[in-house]
Amino acid sequence: MTWFDLSVPLHTGMPVYPGDPEVRIAAALTVEADGANVLSLGLGSHSGTHADAPLHVGEGWAALDELPLSLFGGIAEIVDVRDVARGGAITAAQLAGIAPAGPGGASGDSGGQDKPAKILLLHTGSAAAWGTEEYLKHPWLEAAAAQLIVDRGYRAVGLDALSVDPSSPGASDGTSDGNPAGGGFPAHAVLAGNGCIIVENLTGLEQVQRARDAGSDVELFLFPLNIPGADGAPVRAVARTLPAAELPAAELRPAALRPLSREEVQDAADRLVAAFAATDTETYFAAFSPQATFIFHPEAQRLGSRSAYRTLWDSWLAGGWRVLECRSSEQDIQLLGATAVFSHRVATTVQIDRDGGRDTSDERETIIFSRAPDGGIVCVHEHLSACPQ
Repeated sequence: MTWFDLSVPLHTGMPVYPGDPEVRIAAALTVEADGANVLSLGLGSHSGTHADAPLHVGEGWAALDELPLSLFGGIAEIVDVRDVARGGAITAAQLAGIAPAGPGGASGDSGGQDKPAKILLLHTGSAAAWGTEEYLKHPWLEAAAAQLIVDRGYRAVGLDALSVDPSSPGASDGTSDGNPAGGGFPAHAVLAGNGCIIVENLTGLEQVQRARDAGSDVELFLFPLNIPGADGAPVRAVARTLPAAELPAAELRPAALRPLSREEVQDAADRLVAAFAATDTETYFAAFSPQATFIFHPEAQRLGSRSAYRTLWDSWLAGGWRVLECRSSEQDIQLLGATAVFSHRVATTVQIDRDGGRDTSDERETIIFSRAPDGGIVCVHEHLSACPQ
């Protein structure tokens, strides 16, 4: 078992959210003068690594001490969003692959609030800029992305950034549904309004990412100070890797190991091809894991994540690219337990610019499907290469 400390140290003069109380820590008593060492602590309720209660952004909403302790501990579900630009938005499409939170996660399900559920972590990479002005230019959640988190049942979400909303001027271009123009905190409002706690200023999430990538489950502990009526409080955030035998029963998911069937793979492939043919961006990318990889030999492109491919796709669309015809043939499915390889020959005609230019390609596409934690199917790799003439 390995333990990780995910908290920033508290010290005098440390970074705080603009306008929040400064942190001041000084000796109040000393052994030499008083027989014991005692520190005097002066800080705001949102100093350092901290939890936001719903009360933080809504009068009459729940304070920290009114929330069940079960919300502050659970199994980590982590999403790597480090390729989101500084000051850029984390969109619902980028979070479409997150698994449901599990028992007790659904908002409004009071009967399950004390059951263990997963905690969502957003790995932005912003912790590397802690203590600099760049830390203010962090990725933030669009309101639609916050709503998706709520809809998947999460009642706790943490990130290695200053806030789930923008913290610096110019973070949004004013076109996003998460734009804070006119004041307010849209992502906070969506999450807190649905009873979801928010943990900000985490650090060291790359440790959790590596453990999850290596196949280990990670248990989180995000317990805040016990301050009655608090809108927030500092957290000592820690995590530990779990051997399979220590996983709570709710987290032992037999469905995750169930072999894929030919019918399931065929259906998933048919839906993916149909979404591509219709240029249905949301449906298409929702089929891929956030960590999916893509190799496109005709364009010499090797993309390491779904979001990188989405960025390329969006640039094509902006230039006028559209699918005019897509025909699939010579299909083959290779079943490998909880993984399957689907390949086919695909003939595609696309509009390549706004002036109506066309291009036709005949390629071999190979897609690897895998059983997702919730029992569904997700695409984890796509390889596109030219068919031999």
